[in-house]
Amino acid sequence: MRMVKYLLSHQSDYSWGISTSTVGLQEVPPGVRYPYGEHSMSYMFSTERGRVLLNEIHILYLLKGRGWFVSDHCPKTQIQAGDVVILFPNEWHNYAPDKDSGWEEAWIGFSGDFVQRIIKENFFDISYPIVNVGIRITLYDAIKNACKIAQDERPAYQQQLAGYIFLVVSSIYAYSKQAPFIDSPDSECINTAQKFMREHTSKNLRMEDVAKHAGMGYSKFRKLFRDYTGFSPQQYFLNLKLEESKDLLLNTSLSSKEIAYRLGFDTATYFNRIFRQHYKQTPIEFRNSVHKEYNV
Repeated sequence: MRMVKYLLSHQSDYSWGISTSTVGLQEVPPGVRYPYGEHSMSYMFSTERGRVLLNEIHILYLLKGRGWFVSDHCPKTQIQAGDVVILFPNEWHNYAPDKDSGWEEAWIGFSGDFVQRIIKENFFDISYPIVNVGIRITLYDAIKNACKIAQDERPAYQQQLAGYIFLVVSSIYAYSKQAPFIDSPDSECINTAQKFMREHTSKNLRMEDVAKHAGMGYSKFRKLFRDYTGFSPQQYFLNLKLEESKDLLLNTSLSSKEIAYRLGFDTATYFNRIFRQHYKQTPIEFRNSVHKEYNV
């Protein structure tokens, strides 16, 4: 199978936040010269010199075979089926399949505000551009479907492709974060702790007791919980309480003092202060603003 497309972009595509420049899926047989097949001259490169992509990110996903990759920030590294390689903008790089194996590759390239955001916020590390995600049908299907949309070039196809890019990038990020916890008993312990917290938002739980309930020492629990959820255990539990407080404010006539008591806050004053820090409104201001907006 070979589906390769290089695309034009209109100003409205850039205004959308993502503009797709290329998408492709092809099998490279063993022993052939790489890059393989016909490509736009703007993206051609030689494996003797490598290349630099200006203001674009490309996602290269290997489905079969093996090869190598090198860039300004990454030494020459072997890559294989299941690896994703992130080609960063304005970064020299080079790659090719091994001649005795070839490979099957899928890719999608894009530019726009979304590129700047994921780089600025360090969602991916330019020093570690190779992410092993395994063979994922979700990723394969997303790029394959993007190829079909690009081939047709129907109205607003760029906006459709933006959705597939979000799916591809978010999936890669999620797989990379989830990898340390796959088949790990630690993930079950964290899930147990999360469930326990959700079931006891009316209590003033000690996180040491939550760790004990999950079957883990507190120091290890605190670190793993933050790695797993992005929150400290105490912050996660507080956020659960605050989310439930919003439901009570909107769906009951309870006062903020009564809600504070129901959710195990030490005092109504503390509840009001924490709520305002998170939502820039007092609990009653939040209730009144939402009711006014929806004429409740």
